[in-house]
Amino acid sequence: MDETVAGSRRVDVRVMLVAIGLSLAAATSLGFARFAYSLLLPTMRTALHWSYFAAGAMNTANAIGYLGGALLVTRISDRFGNRRSFVVSGAGMVVSLALTPVNAHLVPLLGLRIISGFCGAVIFVVGSSLAQQAARGLSRSGAAVILGVYFGGAGLGTAVSGAIIPAIHLGIGTLWRVDWSILAIITLLAMTGAVLASLQVGDPPVRTAQERHLGHYRPLLPALIAYGLFGFGYLAFLTFQVALMSHQGLASSRVVISYVIFGMVAAISGFVWFRPLAGHKPGLVAASIYLSGAIGASLYLLSKALWVEMVAAMLFGLALMSCSTAFGVVTRVVLPPSLQTGAMGVATVAIAVGQSLGPLVTGQVADSHFGLAGAIGVGATFIGLAAITSLFQRTQAA
Repeated sequence: MDETVAGSRRVDVRVMLVAIGLSLAAATSLGFARFAYSLLLPTMRTALHWSYFAAGAMNTANAIGYLGGALLVTRISDRFGNRRSFVVSGAGMVVSLALTPVNAHLVPLLGLRIISGFCGAVIFVVGSSLAQQAARGLSRSGAAVILGVYFGGAGLGTAVSGAIIPAIHLGIGTLWRVDWSILAIITLLAMTGAVLASLQVGDPPVRTAQERHLGHYRPLLPALIAYGLFGFGYLAFLTFQVALMSHQGLASSRVVISYVIFGMVAAISGFVWFRPLAGHKPGLVAASIYLSGAIGASLYLLSKALWVEMVAAMLFGLALMSCSTAFGVVTRVVLPPSLQTGAMGVATVAIAVGQSLGPLVTGQVADSHFGLAGAIGVGATFIGLAAITSLFQRTQAA
């Protein structure tokens, strides 16, 4: 599918503002509800006397809920509509975060993480569908910008979390309850903005019964496998990266620097990759994006120097959400518009499977004699495997 077929309309101010508004949904579902937990893990683990396996299980529970939401999101949106699904899931997210500080027992906390994961998947997939719809008629490069802005919202949420969570700045474990309350408040504000932006987007094309068949997504198989491998690797890395830095005796300010850098880089990475993604080999560009993430994660194991940490954070930030942008661009090339929302749902299932396994498996590695460095190394390896797998993705139109 060439530029003419894909569209030629330029990105205007209204479309960009809609994309920015929708990006607050990505900030909510991933930045606040998922990535922020990694910042809280060291203080919660100390205050609640958890093993690394139990700490990893918290992110696995979130990923299991995310998997459930990904499996059901198309049925939910088909039945209730995108906006109603968006609003209800956003409300569920706010409630689950607000209730997290109420109880310190592991089982209720795991249940709330499952709920937040389920709501996060619905928010993220419906939000990406709305972003795809806002990009309808744009050239491939224009669509890459809009999708990059949307997915980059997760990076913005990560940077904001790193900047404002007081337990990180003050090192006081009991503040984890305050942290979750703060996350609930900013999630409420973010979802309000995202819902208002969604009102400016038309309804997506209706899928026929035939188009719901999974066989239609077979041309995306390498991209889907790579997405799943990345899900395993990046969440394993994010779950234990802060714990590794704390274990190495690095100051809390170094953790903040790292999170703010890769969060902000992730937020703007769409503008770095949109021109390469507009070319004829977005699968190759996706491999480059994953490779950037693998190198970034690995660098944390090689040196504790501040400049190395900053380079590592930038490289990881370039991959954190741009892999989703790349998948969206590949989808636009390979599949017709009516299948693109479903493709993101299938992709969310793939990455959720990886996310469910990553923290749990590497939590066991962290508790073994390999320690936290071994857990981070496994995560980086899986991101590297995602890069290799992406090289097999073909991008001719279906």
